[in-house]
Amino acid sequence: MSKKRKKPENAKPEAGALYSHEAEQALISYLTKMPDGDEVLRKAGVTRPRLKVMMYDDEIYQAVEKRQDKLESAPWRIEPIDRPESKIIMEHLREWWSEILLGTQNARWYGYSVLEAIYSKPEEPCMHIEGNTITPFIGFKWIGEKPMQWYEPKNDGRLILLENYNTARKDQEVDQRFKHFLTRCKPTFENPYGEALLSRLYWVWFFKTSGFKFWAKFVEKFGLPMLVGKTAGKTTDMRDALLRAHASSVIALSGTDSVEIQTANTNGNASQTFEVFDKNLERRIQKVILGQTLTSGTDGSGSRALGDVHLEVQNSKYKADVRMIMPTIQAIINALCDINGWERHRVIIGEEKSLEEPKADRDVKLKNAGAVLTPQYFKREYGLEEGDVIEQVQTGFNQFTALPRQAFSFKASVNKLSPEQQEVEELTDSQGELQLLKPDQVKELVFKSDSPESLAYNLMQLIPSATQTQFTANLDQALYAADVLGYVTAQNGK
Repeated sequence: MSKKRKKPENAKPEAGALYSHEAEQALISYLTKMPDGDEVLRKAGVTRPRLKVMMYDDEIYQAVEKRQDKLESAPWRIEPIDRPESKIIMEHLREWWSEILLGTQNARWYGYSVLEAIYSKPEEPCMHIEGNTITPFIGFKWIGEKPMQWYEPKNDGRLILLENYNTARKDQEVDQRFKHFLTRCKPTFENPYGEALLSRLYWVWFFKTSGFKFWAKFVEKFGLPMLVGKTAGKTTDMRDALLRAHASSVIALSGTDSVEIQTANTNGNASQTFEVFDKNLERRIQKVILGQTLTSGTDGSGSRALGDVHLEVQNSKYKADVRMIMPTIQAIINALCDINGWERHRVIIGEEKSLEEPKADRDVKLKNAGAVLTPQYFKREYGLEEGDVIEQVQTGFNQFTALPRQAFSFKASVNKLSPEQQEVEELTDSQGELQLLKPDQVKELVFKSDSPESLAYNLMQLIPSATQTQFTANLDQALYAADVLGYVTAQNGK
């Protein structure tokens, strides 16, 4: 009976062979994966998620936070606002507004960002309480930004969840209507990952970090004072005495020796070189993120015009951020409305309907020139709501408009009549002559009547076909005659 050969203790373990279909899938995935089109990242050998380490730089973080604060403090609203669910949407979005806003804006810094929404269960819905009314609805249990390295945007608009980050262990296309929301910054067919603003600052950040480390070592070595002692005795004793004085840099010289300290700058000020270097890098960071710096090229001087230009550039950057994140936030609101069966609402971010002084001055000049601005214009240009503008109804007597369109009147020009007076003259000239009663008729009418009521009745019987104007004029004439005749009779009786 043959003995089994023992396996040596230092024998190598048997390697498991890779299945052929797994190798094929891995090769296909590697060959079909879209390479990052960012030239800076490609030359630096840095992945896009690694750009987040740049946010720990104080200058970059301060500039980024300035744009974030500008966007986060912007007013926002949804339309329509008169629907029963409008208040529910507003209050629910207000809970997650910062996470949604900053998560979508991160696409500006890294090229793209992905938000994921987790909804409440129908059996455990969210509750909106207003007074004694409780309205259940399906809302966000959580919504926020997921790690960008988990996903791969495609140039056809699809979003792929990579195999290492899902339970199926293969690349999956995710739903972008209710679950995942992709935001990209200026994507192209060749670069579906979008343009990362921080990649434009990679080399600036690299030299700034490396330069600061070098400067710290330089200051540590050459910035501290050096104790120089001279003695006629042993130099070792002087050196030990200086070291006991707690000095980190010392040197002991004899009477005939000398030492000269050489600095990195010919003027003897090494800090000036680093200050110019660091200030140049700081300006480049601010120009890339903020668009412009107020002090760039104007050190020691400034003007209000430069400040206005600086503010205008900041506002343009802010509006660009709003335009980039608007489609994503609108998609989130659409998902919330669709899942609850509500009418879709429109989100408006920023003071895009605010009063603009140049536009207002232009409208005042147009109004003074005779232009009539409709309520629809004010609602469109200034964001006014229904009922804010009341349209005035012209009665036709507020102003004269017919005369300027008429032909030239020689008589009016000779008499120096104003246009309003000329129109009144022409209106009176076009009317017929007013027919009044004769004095005998008035006298007979007065003696026949014993009161103003009977006078009016008798006058109506006398001129039944008279117009209202003629009847009023004759009645006034008869009443005046009656007063005069009564006064005369009374005087004669005395």
